[in-house]
This record gives sequence, C-alpha cells and structure tokens, in this order.
Amino acid sequence: MRVLGGLRSFSAVVALCAALAVFPAWSPTPAAGADLGPGARVQPVRSPDSGPALRHDTSPPLRTLARAAGQVPVAPRTPAPPGRPSGPALPGRAVPDPVVQRSQGGPARIPLRRSFEGVSHGGTVPPDPNASVGSSQIMEVTNLELAVFSKTGDSLLGQIPVNTLWKGFGGPCETGFNVDPVVRWDTLARRWVFTLYSVDNQRLCVGVSTTPDATGSYHRYVFGYQEDPDYEKVSVWPGAYYVTINSGGPGRQEACAWDRGRMLRGEDAGQQCYLLPADHFLLASDLDGTRPPRRGEPNLLVTLGDTDDTLRYYRFHADWTNQSLTSVTGPGNLRVAPFTRACERTNVFGDSCVPQAGTRQKLDSLSYFPMYRLAYRNFGDHEALVFNHSVDARGAVGVRWYELRLRNGRPVVHQQSTYAPDTTYRWMGSVAQDRAGDIALGYSQSSAQDHPSIRVTGRLADDPPSRMTFHETTVWTGAGSQTGSHRWGDYTSMAIDPSDDCTFWYTNQYQPADGVDNWHTRIASFRLPGCDRRRL
Repeated sequence: MRVLGGLRSFSAVVALCAALAVFPAWSPTPAAGADLGPGARVQPVRSPDSGPALRHDTSPPLRTLARAAGQVPVAPRTPAPPGRPSGPALPGRAVPDPVVQRSQGGPARIPLRRSFEGVSHGGTVPPDPNASVGSSQIMEVTNLELAVFSKTGDSLLGQIPVNTLWKGFGGPCETGFNVDPVVRWDTLARRWVFTLYSVDNQRLCVGVSTTPDATGSYHRYVFGYQEDPDYEKVSVWPGAYYVTINSGGPGRQEACAWDRGRMLRGEDAGQQCYLLPADHFLLASDLDGTRPPRRGEPNLLVTLGDTDDTLRYYRFHADWTNQSLTSVTGPGNLRVAPFTRACERTNVFGDSCVPQAGTRQKLDSLSYFPMYRLAYRNFGDHEALVFNHSVDARGAVGVRWYELRLRNGRPVVHQQSTYAPDTTYRWMGSVAQDRAGDIALGYSQSSAQDHPSIRVTGRLADDPPSRMTFHETTVWTGAGSQTGSHRWGDYTSMAIDPSDDCTFWYTNQYQPADGVDNWHTRIASFRLPGCDRRRL
C-alpha cells in the first residue's frame, strides 16, 4: 500500500467523482471475451512456413564486427508502408467516443531522470525507432542503424548499420535492404533479441545475444517465408519467442513461434507458424518483469476487431517436444468502448491527417492496427496486459489505451480510456506497466501550431480507473516539421528497466529542423512516485 498522505487520498476521491462525470456510463456486453462460434470465421491453419531455420551460426562480438573495415553500405530508400487492410467503407463522421479523457489528470508532472540523444538521420523514412533496456545497457535500433548506450547516455557502440551484426553470415541478412528492426531484452534469460526484415528476400534475420552484453556475440538465425514477412513484431515468452507478421494475404495475418530454448543455446532451431483470419496486424504478449506466466500458458495475440467496438484475440501455445500438441485457439471477440479510427473521417489515402506547423504536409496516424507493445505482466494475484492505438478524438487524434486482465485465460477489459485532454493530435503511442501496476504512456504530439514533439503521461495503480492522472509532460519539443513524406513512426517504444522494474525508458523521434531525412531520436527515463515501496 502506498503512503502519500491524507491530501492525496482526498484528491483521489475528488478525482474519482470528476472521472465519473467525464466518462458516461459504459460497460461491455455479458459476452465480452467469449470465443466466436465455429462458423464465424475460418479457423487458424498451420502455415507452410513452419520448419527449421534456413541457417544459423554464432557471430564474433558485435564490437569486433563494428571495428572491422568495410562495413556494409546500404543505399537510403523509403520502405513501402505497411499494407492497409481492406474493409468496409470509411465512416463519414466519427462515432462518439464514450471514454475520452477531456482534461489533464492533475497538476503533478512526471520528472525526467535522464534524457539524451539517440540514433539520428539514419538515411530512411520512417525511422521505426525502438529501444530496449538491459541490466546495464540500452540498445536502440532504427531503420538501417543501431547504437548501444550506457544508462547515463554515454555511447558504448554506434552509430553503425544494422547489417553489421550479420557481417560474415552471408546472404540477405548481410547484404540486403533490411528494415523494421525490433530489439527486446529477454528478462528471464538476460539476453538481447534483435530482428530485421529483409525486404527483397522474404527473410527474417534474428540475433540472440550469448551474454547480457549487447556489444558481444550473437547466435544468428535466418527464417524464410513464402510471403513478405512485413512489419514483424517479436515478443518474449517463456516457451517461445513469438513473432507476428503482416503476411498471409488479404484477411489473414501470420504468427510464428521460434524455439527460444534452442536459440538461447545456439542450436538448430525451427519455427511453427499459423495463418490467422484477421484484417489487422496482431500483437503477441510480451513479458515484462521476472515473474513468468504459469507453465504452459498460451501467448495471447490481440488485434482490432471487425467492428469498431471490438478486439479480436487468439491463444497460441507452442509445444516443442510434440508439435502435434501445438494449439492456436480462437478467434475470440472482446467488446470495448466504441471508437473511430484516426483519420478515417478525412477518407484520405495512407491514413494521413496529422497536421504540423509551417507545412501542408500531414503525417500518418497508422490507426488501422494496434501499436507495439502488448506488454504483459504477472502480478501474482492477477495478469495484466496494456496496449494502445490511435482514434478520432474531439476532432483531432487521441490515444486509446487499455488494461486487459486474464480471467480463466481469456482477456477482459479492466480499464480503458482515450487520452485527448485537448484538441491537439496525439498518436504513435507505446505503453507499459511497472512492477507496482503503474502505467506510463508515451506518444508523438503535433498540431497546425506545433512541430511534432515527444510527450508522456501516466497513472498510479490505485488512481481512479480509466484516467491518466499525471499532467502531460514534454520530453522534447521538435524544432521543425517533416516535409516531403507522410511516413512517421512506424512505432515507438516504452520499455522497463530490469534493474529496478520501476524505471520507464521511452524512445521516439523528432525533427530538429524542417526536412525529410534529418530526423533525430530521443531516449528518456522516468519513474512514477513510490514504485519501489509497493508491489513486488
């Protein structure tokens, strides 16, 4: 239990009353979380992509590869945008959002602990910035570049081409145009997991570090696919590394499990893949903290539903001893508060409606899929997952965020809200929970009067539900707008520091001046009050 004084408790009561006034009564139907009937959609099917990795080895230390002469040059170019799913005609007007937060949560702002420059102008748009935090280091990856930092912001390695890790491996991982990078810290094994999509060769390149040192050696793997494994998102789970990819054809997505145990040991490893009936990109549950789910618990996959008041989910359990026991169940349907996807009212190609100061160039909101990550945490007495996506809000764009909890293995909505305290545009969010159950949300912010900037907000675990209670805090104010391209993002990252399980690290991009390929990234850390005195 947190001890913050009587005034805090009285304020919470006042805030709760205000929240009830802000949010009209809304609740899901009794069928929320139920599996759909067998005739509702085609069931998941095993993909022909299942099978062993095409090849693998163990690299020299990354720091050695970086020092070697003749690093692989990569010609700058803009990756194709993730394919927008086909669906019903776009609505002419926004559906009223019953869970919009229309005011700042309170006067308290989030004090930043560290804030420093990350990777900059890597030569392509969008940069796809994301970072993860290990026991003593931060590894950041963007399209075409990577870097390793200390937690004080000192450069330990970089900025180097992402292909550097695959120097000497051969094939498209070393020589191809490789984008959509994702890095994760496996908190149970204390290892780094790093993936790339090889655009022209239908390959995913995967590195799993041999030690907690991000500059050390990696077990390297390459997996092949019949369709482009676009926009891959990797998640850490005890029984497997799960990856969701935008392939499989119209109305289908693909999810694969990689043999985590063998990859950690550098042995031959395979993947088990399934084609899932879904119009929108899936996210797999991604473990935070050191308390694993129960042994054999399926990984929950979540995406947006067929209607704008539902989420769709699957449960994926990979068995490596007897693959005939691997199961993917679903789809299940979960009712949520109605929403209108951001930018749909403008009915413009590419989802571009976010304005910027000083230019007519507008930016994509990427509202047609959930934003990375689907962060999972086991608190012992409950299991929680948080994620977000962009929605129409107050005539602009806001961030719809959820906390789901598992009940008998199926998700239910514990709380949800659309953060839109005014009519500026907020999008490209990432959200996570610390060990106390506090939630932090980071995102991009822009308007016709503002250059794109980086902001965060948050709430404590026992604050009034469905409300961000900290005043919006600016991490960094952009000094320019992006001209010449609507591509922004495609994602950002909110990570948890495993050394205390309380410190949030947020990574996002900004423009130091008007331009199209001169972006910078910023990495910032903060803690919410009292985390270290609360739940373990």
